[in-house]
Formats: sequence, C-alpha cells, structure tokens
Amino acid sequence: MRRSKEDAQQTRKKIVAAAEEVFFHQGIARTTLEQIARAAGVTRGAIYWNFANKVDLINAVHAEIQLPAEEILKRILADDTSDALDRLEKYCTDSLLQLYTDEHIRRVYSIVLLKCELSEETRLLNERLRESKLEMTHNLERFFTRLQQHGYIDPAEEPRLLALGLYSFMLGVYGDYLRYPDFYQMPGDAAKMVQRFFVPLR
Repeated sequence: MRRSKEDAQQTRKKIVAAAEEVFFHQGIARTTLEQIARAAGVTRGAIYWNFANKVDLINAVHAEIQLPAEEILKRILADDTSDALDRLEKYCTDSLLQLYTDEHIRRVYSIVLLKCELSEETRLLNERLRESKLEMTHNLERFFTRLQQHGYIDPAEEPRLLALGLYSFMLGVYGDYLRYPDFYQMPGDAAKMVQRFFVPLR
C-alpha cells in the first residue's frame, strides 16, 4: 500500500514536471493533455486520475513555487513589530534574487506571466490569479495600516495605494526581467530596485 502511494506521488510529480516543460516551450493555449502525457511517459488516464483538467494542472505547476513563498509572506504580513517593514523589504529582494538564480522559478513565472494566451482555460487561470491578487493586496493594506498606526511609516501615505503599488511594482519587475534579463545587472540590482520603493516610506 505504501509503495502504491509512493508510485502515485511519483507519477503526479512526473506529470507536473512534464507540463511545466511543455507549457514553457509551447504556451498554455497550444498545449494539449495528450502532449503532456507523452512528455511524462504516462497515459491520458493517468493525467485525469490526478488532475480534473488542464487548468487544474496549470494550478499545480504554479503552486509548486507559489505556496512556500506565500506562507513566508503571510507570516511577515501578520507581524506589526518595528522590523516588519525591513523583513518585507528583504522578502521582496530575496524573491528577485530567486528569480535570477533559480531556473525552475523563472520557467514557471514565464508560463504564468508571458505564455498565458487568451483562451477559456487561461480565463479561468486569470480569474484565480485575480482572486490571489485581491487577497494579497488586502493583506498588504492591513499590514501597512497597522505599521502606520504604530508610527513605523509615514502617516501621509495611503495604505491602499502602497499595497497596490508594491504588488504592481514587483509584478512589473518580474515580467520585465523575464522578457529582458540583459537590461539588468543582477544580483546587485535586486536590492537597489526594492529600496527605491521602501526607503521613502520610513
């Protein structure tokens, strides 16, 4: 029984890895489950055993990098101590450094940000990403509001705009770096760019 469970987990990992590979090279809209099955060396039935549809598979590819990072960020945003802003700044810098050093992360974000052509399947993905953005910006707004109440950031700042601004700034840098990496002098630029957002807040 244990071996069967391990085999099932290995099959799921193979499918997710193959999906990442095919999505990266072909884009989401032009990829079929049959192509993913061939790349993974499994049957289409094995894919449907593990995933409801292609959107479910896209979500699994994205979740591999998103979930661990989200847990760290949630802990930071739940904090309102004097060093919370420094920790958020470090998190943003570290995330850009990971984008620079980790090929797996670059590939997944390239799929989500650059290879998400308009289709019914990607519409569902974009709806999920919109919900994720809504939750994240609300958490950021509450975080900045608490820090403002404690006197850790400029009282003239508007927390709602800080939340939207930081989210848009990071997403914009991610997308631009993935398109034009030669424009950036990494790793040095990561901390310097993030500082441009955080220094005026203090």
